[in-house]
Amino acid sequence: MTDHFSIIGFQARSAEELASLIGKLPEDRAESLECRPGYYYRWHTDVGSELWIHMQKRRDEDADEGDGPPEDTLAIVGVTPFFAGAGRVPIRAVAIKRRPEDNAFEGAIFAEVEPGEELHDCTTVALFDVVDFACLANRVAPFKAEAQVTAFAHDIAVFSDATSFEAAQDGQEVRFAPKSFFASGLFMPSSETDQPVFHDPDQPGFNAPSRAFICGEVIRSEIRTNPVTEQSFCWALIETLGGTVDVVALESQIEGHRGPLEPGMVVQGEFWLCGRLLSDG
Repeated sequence: MTDHFSIIGFQARSAEELASLIGKLPEDRAESLECRPGYYYRWHTDVGSELWIHMQKRRDEDADEGDGPPEDTLAIVGVTPFFAGAGRVPIRAVAIKRRPEDNAFEGAIFAEVEPGEELHDCTTVALFDVVDFACLANRVAPFKAEAQVTAFAHDIAVFSDATSFEAAQDGQEVRFAPKSFFASGLFMPSSETDQPVFHDPDQPGFNAPSRAFICGEVIRSEIRTNPVTEQSFCWALIETLGGTVDVVALESQIEGHRGPLEPGMVVQGEFWLCGRLLSDG
């Protein structure tokens, strides 16, 4: 599986190489966002590629007592890749979750997509990581919002149109609509069984990945080039069940096609979802 950094043009062969790359990012494309555990250092580009660096406050207990009370220092504890795009998904955040392996800057939202007036009245559900999760510290679910969600391709296939997409499913027991969305991360095998089970966000120890199986129709697409690394990738805005989503993938992941995807094509695949809330609904 291609890593999420490479998909937006930050390909590195090791953690050390990625750290070296981060150290070379031009400061004029960065901003700091304060949050409870420290700061996000958001580095962004004109092509949408972003890195959100987690800067955690730590008390300097080794400081000389004669210099006054210990001061906070900042340490990098993580980095999240993101893509700022044009997709928009209306949601109702039902649960705000930090999983056992998440650091203080990481977490996810379990959401109802295209929500109605009543709780559980929605088109479908989704689980997506929130790139600025620590900034949600004071939010209390449930609440409505508009989200921009990016789907980072794990596996991806493209079809010339809805007709060819439907034809490719002939003989399959389970068929998908050209615009469909399934929160597959909520139905992963548990540690006790190889069979898929529902991971309830309300249960202790919730640890589901923010993954989804998505089918959608291409609205527009471009091949974009990360200005720092000069590495290229494919971006597409697709319409799927419940809204529009930004899809990013390496060209090498898309078998049988080169260049930007054409409007009307159908995309199908398994994706990691990462988003950001833009406004209250």
